[in-house]
Amino acid sequence: MQILSKFELLKTEFGFEFTYSNEEKEYMVQVVYPNDNNNYNIPYILVLPKNMKEDCFLAIEINNLETENSDDLLNNGLLTAYKLVQQLKENDNPVLIPIVPSVKNGMPYYQQLSKECFSIPSNHPLYRIDLQIIKIISEVKQNLSDKISLRDKVFFNGYSSSGVFAQRFALLHPEIVDTLCIGGASGSIPVPISELGYPLGIADYSEITGKQFDLEIYSQIKFRYYIGSLEDKRKTSERYDESGNFAPMHDMSYFDRSVPVPVGIKQRAMFGTNLFERSNKQIALMNEMGLDIKQQIFKERNHNNYNGIGVNELGDQYVNHVYNQSIAQNKKL
Repeated sequence: MQILSKFELLKTEFGFEFTYSNEEKEYMVQVVYPNDNNNYNIPYILVLPKNMKEDCFLAIEINNLETENSDDLLNNGLLTAYKLVQQLKENDNPVLIPIVPSVKNGMPYYQQLSKECFSIPSNHPLYRIDLQIIKIISEVKQNLSDKISLRDKVFFNGYSSSGVFAQRFALLHPEIVDTLCIGGASGSIPVPISELGYPLGIADYSEITGKQFDLEIYSQIKFRYYIGSLEDKRKTSERYDESGNFAPMHDMSYFDRSVPVPVGIKQRAMFGTNLFERSNKQIALMNEMGLDIKQQIFKERNHNNYNGIGVNELGDQYVNHVYNQSIAQNKKL
């Protein structure tokens, strides 16, 4: 494997581990595969700083690559872990990367928790990826309980598809999440209203989850979004807007694999066809509902490093700022 070839791997009972140093800090990286003794069916990566802080969150982000190649998924997960560790390096907190599978150009869209994920039968190994991740979180916390005392809730990070996953995971399991830090996913912000269905609202929430939506718990999450001001400029030749023009490449409202077509149409009718107009209206409404949600727009920046002007270092700084702010706010409670 491309990344792993650089390290000396030590086989463990359920996977392997290796150490690496970065800017005078040392980390243990554990790759854990599912086995007959646990109740999840996806692997995960756990990065542990040598000197973990006592007062910290478990930071989580899923991998973000559409491929059915397991080695490529793992390498992408390792890259995701490395970047999140870099973004939060001063905090010396553990970082968890569940490796969510991909069915390229097919359904369900696991890496964005599409509605089809809830139609999978319970005996299928990929049944309820969201519940499997909760079990992984519980296992990690239990395994670390003799080393540090983590916050009860988690810091869920994500950019683009992993950000879409994070915001939908929080909608499903608000009791797990303290803070969401999400980049490049402002076009499909869930709003907890009954006029829209999943994944953009809660009209069918009870039907697909088997439980009632808890607005009080959801309102305890700190929602932090960031996005480049040029996010809506790059278009795709595969999807179209209401006027028949090419839709923005990274606006999931127009992407039927991510958002059911009727739900996307209704969302745009309610809040606007342009993702900035839409997200601003949604954020204003959610603030009126008592939710703590903010959005940072980086001027003259793209979704990714297209033409060299992605959110890049500005996004990294923002993630670090949001994490530190969340730690500080929790200390006051």
